[in-house]
Amino acid sequence: MLRLAEMLFTSAAIFLSGHATAQAERNDAGLGAQRFMEYCASCHGADGRGGDKAPSLVDPANTANRSDAELFRIVHDGTRRGMPPFAQIGDANIEAVVQFLRQVAGKASPAEAKEEPAVTGDVDAGRALYFGKAQCSNCHLMRGKGGFIARNLTNYGRTRSAETIMQAIANPDNPLLPSSQIVTVKTVAGATITGVLRNEDAFSLQLQTEDGRFHLLQRNDVKDVQYSGRSSMPRDFSSKLSSKELNDIVSFLIAESRSSHASDANPQ
Repeated sequence: MLRLAEMLFTSAAIFLSGHATAQAERNDAGLGAQRFMEYCASCHGADGRGGDKAPSLVDPANTANRSDAELFRIVHDGTRRGMPPFAQIGDANIEAVVQFLRQVAGKASPAEAKEEPAVTGDVDAGRALYFGKAQCSNCHLMRGKGGFIARNLTNYGRTRSAETIMQAIANPDNPLLPSSQIVTVKTVAGATITGVLRNEDAFSLQLQTEDGRFHLLQRNDVKDVQYSGRSSMPRDFSSKLSSKELNDIVSFLIAESRSSHASDANPQ
């Protein structure tokens, strides 16, 4: 009986430790998103894809292929190419930014790299769902087809596990990417605009509405901004789609990303 109690206690401790670690990682990513917008987005862009001032952080060469320690050092010490050091924001904030970059880049550090995810569903059925019942293509681009208001999914499945993709579908916005948040803006002139917050700073906001139009608003023309705390990604896929249908979509995303990568590597 004593031995059984010890085993039960050990199992419970392992479970609670794992749960606490997962929760801590989610909290770090959420804090990291906030700190990224405060200190990094003005140069690297709200979506991390870079701009005139700084390179893309979604590029594997800049994030995914570097260790956490190397990313920490770059943020802490800056670079010779002109990036200033951010040691002043503190180690905890820098670590949170690094975890957020892992989420944005969608790949573990080299030491944590895993084998390619297995495809266990029906790829053709997943394709039909993606472009049909699930309406994913209304917002997401896939190899040049679909919408553009949300993330391009052409290479999404190549660097993510099936479990990670499933969680992103069933439990979106964890963490919420700053450049995908839905906001409603009321202007001084009386107009109301709802769209995706693509960028913001102390002087202006940039929104993209469902029709694809961009709206650049100066702060002094804005009366109120309501932040929804969510993206346009539906939150009811788990109830609208069966587990098989979800698995088929995940399998399609993985298979299509591999196909896209092979095409890029072997152009005709």
